[in-house]
Amino acid sequence: MEKSEYPHPKVLRIPIKNPRESGTPINEEADLINDLEDRINNEIIDVGFNVGRITTDGLRDVVYYFSRQYELEKVAEKYFLEHGYEIEVHNMEEENPWDFYFDFLYPNKYQIQHMGNRNVVEQLRESGDKLEEPRRVDHWIYFQSTEDKDRFEAKVKLLSFNISSNPSNDEEIYSQIYRHDDVDFHSINEVTDSLIDLAEECNGDYDGWESIVIK
Repeated sequence: MEKSEYPHPKVLRIPIKNPRESGTPINEEADLINDLEDRINNEIIDVGFNVGRITTDGLRDVVYYFSRQYELEKVAEKYFLEHGYEIEVHNMEEENPWDFYFDFLYPNKYQIQHMGNRNVVEQLRESGDKLEEPRRVDHWIYFQSTEDKDRFEAKVKLLSFNISSNPSNDEEIYSQIYRHDDVDFHSINEVTDSLIDLAEECNGDYDGWESIVIK
């Protein structure tokens, strides 16, 4: 994809009804807003796409880039007005293509993992999982040395993680750990954020998670 093919940035602003102190939506409202955003994403797939969002002070700004001028407001109103949201859509002016994305939205290590988390959570939901029950969640972390691996495992044991028996070989040194956790999007994000930090402290790379489907 060439950035020049999508030269029209727009921002959808959503006022959150019941934000946390941090300004982000809580549980059911977060799920609703995420679902409505997904519906918009599915509808605009031929002309543009969502590149990220910023949520502060009770406002969520969702950023899109389009291949042509597009009436995003009409599409957004179709989904948000019926739920009582007074949304706004703004055009953005940029000196260079995609300035805003690279200055403010380029995903960091946590956000990249959140994207992967969302994919796994959606796969569980599509398999009939209601995401209501905690269950065993397995995680994988890769290391450069057995010393780093041992140091990491000592740290996660203090967080009630269990260590699967996986002898390392000369080709790869990794740790498979597990714990019973909730797997809704926000809960699993908190878990992976902490594991990313711990892995980094021990010169490791967090490599994702999986869980069984509970129907």
